[in-house]
Amino acid sequence: MRLLIALILVLSPGPPALAIDREAFTISRYQLEVQVDRSAQVIAVTGKLTLRNDSNQPQKLATLQVSSSLAWNAIALDDKPLQWLGDNYTSDIDHTGSLSEAIVTLPKEVAPAATVTLDVQYGGTITPDATRLTRMGAPADVAARNDWDEISGAFTAVRGLGYVAWYPVAIEAVSLSDGNAVFDAIARWKQRHDRSEFAAGFAIEAGHGKQPLRIVTNMGGSGEGNLAPEVRDDKASATLVTKASMLGLGETVPTFAVADYVELARPTVTLLHVADHTSSARDYAVAAEANDPLLHDWLGEPTQPARIVELTDPNANPWQNGAVLFTPLREAPTATLQLLLLPAQVAARFHSPHAWIQDGLERFLQTLAVERRSGRHAALEFLDQYRGPLVQVEEAAHPKATKSSPDSNAANNTLLNTNDELYLRGKGGFVFWMLRDMTGNDALQRAIASFRGGADKDPSYFQHLVQSSAKRDLEWFFDDWVYRDRGLPEFHVASAYTRPLLSESNKSFLVTATIENRGGAGAEVPVLIQTPSGERSVRVVVKAGEKGTGRIEVPVAPGKIVVNDGSVPEANLGNNVYEIPGKQP
Repeated sequence: MRLLIALILVLSPGPPALAIDREAFTISRYQLEVQVDRSAQVIAVTGKLTLRNDSNQPQKLATLQVSSSLAWNAIALDDKPLQWLGDNYTSDIDHTGSLSEAIVTLPKEVAPAATVTLDVQYGGTITPDATRLTRMGAPADVAARNDWDEISGAFTAVRGLGYVAWYPVAIEAVSLSDGNAVFDAIARWKQRHDRSEFAAGFAIEAGHGKQPLRIVTNMGGSGEGNLAPEVRDDKASATLVTKASMLGLGETVPTFAVADYVELARPTVTLLHVADHTSSARDYAVAAEANDPLLHDWLGEPTQPARIVELTDPNANPWQNGAVLFTPLREAPTATLQLLLLPAQVAARFHSPHAWIQDGLERFLQTLAVERRSGRHAALEFLDQYRGPLVQVEEAAHPKATKSSPDSNAANNTLLNTNDELYLRGKGGFVFWMLRDMTGNDALQRAIASFRGGADKDPSYFQHLVQSSAKRDLEWFFDDWVYRDRGLPEFHVASAYTRPLLSESNKSFLVTATIENRGGAGAEVPVLIQTPSGERSVRVVVKAGEKGTGRIEVPVAPGKIVVNDGSVPEANLGNNVYEIPGKQP
């Protein structure tokens, strides 16, 4: 029957199979029952999916995809089996690099905005697999640390879309080798499913270990049942059961982990850790609480505790999703742990639907933590970790963008529409740092304190908050750095002049420095005047393709002028030093 359907789809004189709109339907409601056998590494899922036609055409075909390590067993409508064609479908949204796709023929067309509810059954194994990364040339050990999802007695932790499609999705084929295609496709899917309901009941073979198992998810549940599961003993084995649900998938990637978790609860952070790692969990709690003063100053008190969930595979790389961090509990200095934990703690206190604001603020506050501990120079070194890669991608996108020669790509990969973490976290962090330098701590703190996530619907919302607080026009800055992608600035000292101020009471020098910006984005840049008795600085606004002048009085004749201390990401730092020639008249 399936072969016959395939031939009909391929040979029919009507629209070919290649014309299937895989993103026509949005799954508006998930109702899943999930059975997990850790010893066999098996997951079996039954349930209902409500599909809504979000296209502008009636649809007779619906596509459903799960990880290629899983297989479709049955798809029905009103208890009547449907015809469907199953095949593997190459895509890097799954760790295997492939999906098990079912193309379902519906009994009748579904009109735009109408819904249909399907009964589904599928299952298989979830084992370690980093195929999508190794086939791109990533070393096997590096790939395994990133794609660590698996079900087993020793380690069970499974992330959703973008890692393991353990719940059905439908996305056109994408490859990691094609720039940001995978991240863009996932972002579009999340946007479409922002209001989708998700409910899953879990039944997990628990065995008879010394410690009771717990299922931990990053989803809510009825009475937080996922944190206090019931254990049912049916003679043959023990089964751990719990339910999890949420309204709106959005940025939440449904994830579950199973271990002999115990809870360490503090006012602003909750740790779920294995019973043998209590000492390590306390170290992490201490590090999290060390972030509280900084977070209180900038964000106030959390609406919920941040949650830290231990990954029992010690080689797994940490992974954050909102206010939940999944991580091994490794020994590390408190300062290192503080930086690791801080983004999840920020997400527990602050949320913006604009990713650049959320991710940029998290990176910015990490940088402030470094500054509080070790000073501005160390903070700028921390910021600089993103500058090199950012320079490379910006130069590739528009190497000659200037104000006088507008860049046609300026609106293609802005902070408002990108899904690239390099931009969101790296460039976003620099934007917050530059705003802090331009407006001061107090003004930026007031702007963030008045921020309301529900009101953040207009791209210029945050700009207006900062402008109102700082009493300063920042349209030019947001236009160059947020609303458009004009590349990076490139500063150099075009000229400098030192004039002695001779009087009986004042024998100082006035330094005038003219700074030119040959890059595509403007900025307010610090200009450092170095003298034998120390260093002084003046801030100069230099827009793209223009010059700006700064003047400052110093007590002795200067020897050197340095433009930019690293606080502004710049395309070229090689021409930022100006040696002042000998004594000037």
